Amino acid sequence: MNPKIQIKLQDPETNSAILMMDALWKEIQTRYGFQAPNPMKGEYFKGPKYAFWIAEIDNRPVGSIAITPWNDSVAELDVMYVDPEFRGTGLASELINGLELFAKQNGFNSIRLRAGAPQPEALRFYEKHGYARIDSFGKWASDETAWCYEKLI
Repeated sequence: MNPKIQIKLQDPETNSAILMMDALWKEIQTRYGFQAPNPMKGEYFKGPKYAFWIAEIDNRPVGSIAITPWNDSVAELDVMYVDPEFRGTGLASELINGLELFAKQNGFNSIRLRAGAPQPEALRFYEKHGYARIDSFGKWASDETAWCYEKLI
């Protein structure tokens, strides 16, 4: 990873967090072929055992990841995004490793996430990091495009 990149916890309602949510949403719309308002809001990532990280270089946000409790033992990974310019640098691994450490420290036994076929790089990344495909869960249960994954930690 580039030593100039700093990863830090951030309020999910900051401009940096909003920029990352918007960048992720733009890419999702392009990959899945639809247009819709961004459903992600900073307020959805606030509370006990919630966290939102931003990766920055020279105060420019270049990556993000968030965690939300699903229940007392399961957390959901969300807002995983790395600017295309920084993909392949190890930044995504740094982000997910930090999230997993936070999850362990906060009593979670597993982490779940949602991705899909239009995101082949993400699928390979999650599988490389020990995530296994599971049945769709929660709000993703009726989403035909959802490929859900889980990792026991």
